[in-house]
Amino acid sequence: MENELTNINEIKTKIVNLSATLSLPKGTEAFISDIHGNNDNYLNIIRSGAGNISRKVEELFNGRLTTLNQKKLVCLIYYPEEILNKNNQEITDQDEFEQWHMDTINSLIEVLRYVSNKYPKDIVEKALDTKFRDVIGELSSADLKAEDKQAYYREMIKSIVKLKMGDSFIIAICHAIQKLAIERIHILGDVYDRGSQPDKIIQHLNESWQNFDFEWGNHDILWMGSLAGSKLCMLNLIRISARYHNLDLLKEAYDIDLTSMMKFASHSYVPLSNFESKVNIAGSTNEAQNLDNCIQQAAAIMQFKLEGQAIKRRPEFEMDDRLMLDKLSLDKKTITIDNKTYPIKNGCFQSINPANPYQITHSEQTVIIDLINQFTHSNKLNEHMWFMLDNGSMYLKHNGNLLFHGCIPVDSKGNFSKWQMDGREYSGKSLCDYFEYILKDGLRHPTTGDCFNSDLIWYLWSGKNSPLFGKDKMATFERYFIDDSKVQQEQMNPFFELSKEEWFADKVLKEFGLNSRGHVINGHTLDADILPIRANKKMVTVNGLAENNDIGGYTLLFDSYGMWLVTLKSFISRQKVIENMSDVVLDKQIVEHSSERKTVSDTDYGKKIKKQIDKLSAQLNL
Repeated sequence: MENELTNINEIKTKIVNLSATLSLPKGTEAFISDIHGNNDNYLNIIRSGAGNISRKVEELFNGRLTTLNQKKLVCLIYYPEEILNKNNQEITDQDEFEQWHMDTINSLIEVLRYVSNKYPKDIVEKALDTKFRDVIGELSSADLKAEDKQAYYREMIKSIVKLKMGDSFIIAICHAIQKLAIERIHILGDVYDRGSQPDKIIQHLNESWQNFDFEWGNHDILWMGSLAGSKLCMLNLIRISARYHNLDLLKEAYDIDLTSMMKFASHSYVPLSNFESKVNIAGSTNEAQNLDNCIQQAAAIMQFKLEGQAIKRRPEFEMDDRLMLDKLSLDKKTITIDNKTYPIKNGCFQSINPANPYQITHSEQTVIIDLINQFTHSNKLNEHMWFMLDNGSMYLKHNGNLLFHGCIPVDSKGNFSKWQMDGREYSGKSLCDYFEYILKDGLRHPTTGDCFNSDLIWYLWSGKNSPLFGKDKMATFERYFIDDSKVQQEQMNPFFELSKEEWFADKVLKEFGLNSRGHVINGHTLDADILPIRANKKMVTVNGLAENNDIGGYTLLFDSYGMWLVTLKSFISRQKVIENMSDVVLDKQIVEHSSERKTVSDTDYGKKIKKQIDKLSAQLNL
């Protein structure tokens, strides 16, 4: 009987806690995209809460701290280890040293309390370092102005400093503030390619964050597809890595040995100007740059050959315009496209047989087999790609908004593009669902053979009906070999032009079962004439690394009062941010604002809580 009463009391206590949670303010969501392996830039955005932390510090200390001291506090929160190391070298007087620590801890506790006000106790505790959880928890939840306990709290902070725990304590508070400034991170595609540390971004999310999701981008697909056994995805991946002087990532992070490719490429190709690296790496030798140049050529030629084979296998892809090698002249110095002949710039077609241009040579086949077996058996790649698969999707419906990376393919009139596959027709939402099914099936049943799943996963990278790509073609061949901007041009899907129209935004939302009060939020690189906010503020595009002069891209915040598009400052380096005490925010623009705060009750999480309350209440016959 006593156990029954205890259970009833536990149920009632749970209902009380859940009901109270519904009244808390909605947590802040951050939307970022196109990280492309730039871990320092990614961390700069995340540590700053995409500008949310500096805003909180300004609200809290306006009139109490000078602008300079606010900047110092904000920079400490972003980079506590570096700032503390700098201060420890500069402050030599012991009394001054201890006073700085005590003042700083008091300020940080205020910030922590401010950012944690909208969370229940258990969420706040998860953000705290276990070594200091009890002390930080007590200080952050206490009334520091309460007369009876002022001496108690003061002595607690003083003891932390005297025992030389001040630095560790400050670091723990700063990390907790970073985690609580953002309730959920939405990564709208392209974690991978170009930058050298995508693995560290995955590792950070896995180890340091609680709520996040991926909406896959086409660059992510290359890595996921390589794990699934797609040789085409793998060759594109290697080519791009060589183009951005980034091949060390494969060896150091994923234990991929490129020796066979290095030997083949250096023996078969010579450096060409059209295959020079897209980045300048300090300390890189000419020998290393030349090797990357040759590897890029080797991967590109093998890629073009295998693309031709896949296109001929899959006429339903409608990619015949990507068949380039059979359009070369016999001397391989010109190419004829749409009845117009163009000179070839720095060709490297020595392995191409004019009688069978898409045939892989024996030497190429040996390299491809060696590499694809390594990709499919890489433990770390397996771990990271499944992490992205388990925490990601082609699109996400969250709190009334639709999230995805690229576009929803449409024709010029805004009708969802229809695609026939497997005897069925797919468009809009069903097309996205179909691609997601194929991708998951491909990773569950990897094969290095030329199978349907592998071909379709590669199509997601560059096919005109791929929601992740959003263009009519991937003009890789033309950009390498044809010096003509018209033939290099890639036409954006009509989705992007139509996304300026409110009726179209409503149509997309309706297709995915959402009402017109929501927003379509995607991550991509837009043409200069398309603004990030469109369609009467119903369409928003974010791109966290769209470097353009002083602009470092865009991110989006969605808090209890509404939505803000944040224009990011151009990011140079972590060192420069610390030296200049630079904030991440260049400008802010209101997308949506309400004087009445949204609460947890208004969110998807709130709906789950209400169902849980109903279930618990049913147990009590309420």
